Amino acid sequence: MNLNHQKVFITVNPAVTRKKALLFIEEKLFEEWGLQFGEPVTIQAGCRSVPVLVQPFPSSQPTLKLSYDMNQMLSLPAFSDPISVSFHAERKSIKIGPFLALLMNQSPLQDGTFGEMEKFYQEMNSYCIQQAIPFYLVKLQSLEEGVVEGYLSGQNGWQPITLPTPDVLYNRIHSRKLEVSHSFELFKTELEARSIPMFNGRFLSKYDVHELLLLENALLPNLPDTILFNEKEPFLTFIEKHSVVYFKPASGSQGRNICRLTQVSGKWKIEHSGNIEDVHFADTDEKLFKTLKIFSRKQAYILQKGISLFETDQRKLDFRILLHQNDEFQWKVTSMVARIGDPGTIVSNLAQGGVMKNGSDFLKEVFDHQEAIRMYQKLIRLAKNTAQALVENHDDLFGELGIDLALDSDTHPWIIEVNSKPSKKFQGNYETFRPSVKSIIDFMLTLNRENHP
Repeated sequence: MNLNHQKVFITVNPAVTRKKALLFIEEKLFEEWGLQFGEPVTIQAGCRSVPVLVQPFPSSQPTLKLSYDMNQMLSLPAFSDPISVSFHAERKSIKIGPFLALLMNQSPLQDGTFGEMEKFYQEMNSYCIQQAIPFYLVKLQSLEEGVVEGYLSGQNGWQPITLPTPDVLYNRIHSRKLEVSHSFELFKTELEARSIPMFNGRFLSKYDVHELLLLENALLPNLPDTILFNEKEPFLTFIEKHSVVYFKPASGSQGRNICRLTQVSGKWKIEHSGNIEDVHFADTDEKLFKTLKIFSRKQAYILQKGISLFETDQRKLDFRILLHQNDEFQWKVTSMVARIGDPGTIVSNLAQGGVMKNGSDFLKEVFDHQEAIRMYQKLIRLAKNTAQALVENHDDLFGELGIDLALDSDTHPWIIEVNSKPSKKFQGNYETFRPSVKSIIDFMLTLNRENHP
């Protein structure tokens, strides 16, 4: 392979020119690529390519000068910053990009921003500018024309513009309903036909994840007993075994619509995650079943064995560990935070009033130094093994996972949940970019290298 990457300025000749098929290349770059005057090459952006003849020209910096028609054919935006360009000597081809895109289902607000996701999108864009890589936002659409309608960051917010098809897509669609739609399946089919990789292709169901992780014997001691809430007989058998049970939406998030079921003096006490004062009682197992049937409104729910969680100052506690795949497709930990619930709440989610602390620092506050290190390593190892087990047993490609682990009162770790769309709302005290932004873009570049050897 003879591939030469450069950061290059891209300019466009005015519309009226007779030199439509001529690509002008700054003379030092022309010489470095070993090109000959008038030699035919192909210039490519996304799915589209144009045959051109090359000619050197003098410039103070590495520059490609395209004709107006060539630029229109490739659907290139106006680039003010240098862009990564690669030359493939054997194929005689010049590739602009890669173009990286984030798939979402939002529309910009009136001020041209994307609300609570704006900070994250801007960090992604800024890091890409630093790497000389074009980055934009796209919604579901047809790729038949070999271009996409996307949003490019500009001085007046994100502007709609026609762009080359992306080389890699990161899925951040926030609608489970949209991800199971015909339009989403059609979009995925079109990506596959064009060999465009997309990662984190879907939300994960709690029950499906549990079933996949059960395939790994090493994880069995860390998986709480879990069944799908459906028929009465399995339900009665399950609650006979466990005196505390969590009733969770199989596709829920942010700790919403969760109930804790506790046996108290022959009755079942039902507490809700959204309101700690909203407490009900069921006299019998049958009444509990009927109550939960009404509460679930025909949505898929799971029953999970209640764990006697490790607490601090009567506050529930768990750990969110954010992992990303590196350039060798190994899972690495990007961050670990301890989430400490409000006193009396049945969950520790930040969306339900919890607070967050650095995971390692928190462990050092609670345990002696050696024990804190041992506990940290144990949690990290379990998170990595969980992520690896998921990707080995799942058809989709994942580059990022948020894994929730909890310690019980004996400090034994349990796998609570695996999230393929971990929250991006938190704004840390980072000077430039949060670590997850770098990890996501680096993984996109890894996928591009694997896809375009």
